[in-house]
Amino acid sequence: MSGALTHDFNNLLGVILSANERLAAELAEGSEAQRLALLALEAAERGAELLRRTLALGHEPAPELDAVDCGEAMRTVRRMARQAIAPDIRLKVCLPVQPLHCAGDRTGLEMALLNLCLNAGHATPAGGAISLDARQVRLDRSDRLGLAAGDYIALTVRDTGAGMAPEILARATDPLFTTKATGTGLGLSSVRDFAASAGGALSLWSREGHGTTATLHLPVVAANALSAAAA
Repeated sequence: MSGALTHDFNNLLGVILSANERLAAELAEGSEAQRLALLALEAAERGAELLRRTLALGHEPAPELDAVDCGEAMRTVRRMARQAIAPDIRLKVCLPVQPLHCAGDRTGLEMALLNLCLNAGHATPAGGAISLDARQVRLDRSDRLGLAAGDYIALTVRDTGAGMAPEILARATDPLFTTKATGTGLGLSSVRDFAASAGGALSLWSREGHGTTATLHLPVVAANALSAAAA
């Protein structure tokens, strides 16, 4: 039954992709309407990629780790998150000045960051703010994160929302745990699993009345490794 539903959903995504391609081509170049059509097309393409992975579960290995350009991933997330987060919440994305490349896969990183931004949006009241930034850090061996010493990219999402009580924070990444009436309890657990699959970790800090900070630590991919891969 789940396979049949996934197949049918894939067909619907094909219709959405085709319709948005045609719509974007017919709308005035550079118009707000075309921008929205292209954004919907981009989101549908990511959905199709995630659905492809769902269909392949148990038949194909997990996506290979690659060198992901953090700045490019953050640009994609900014477009999608801005459309999904309430307009009366400020969203600030601080793109890295220098190229930063981390281990992972592009779609996985984008979905992890989008999850964190949307969670922040749900927790932040009107007039609040959400920020996303990335920087390279050097970690000594971290028992708290379970990571070896080395260089990592820290991608951080901060919000000025209500924050979480200690007992909620302790369970925040548990699969199926949620405090939202319509939540699935899979968002933060999937972000944690993505980070672990890339050799990194997710950390959460939160305090009631002081918002929440979520940080993805992902291994740095050196420039010489990129050159070698290209060769």
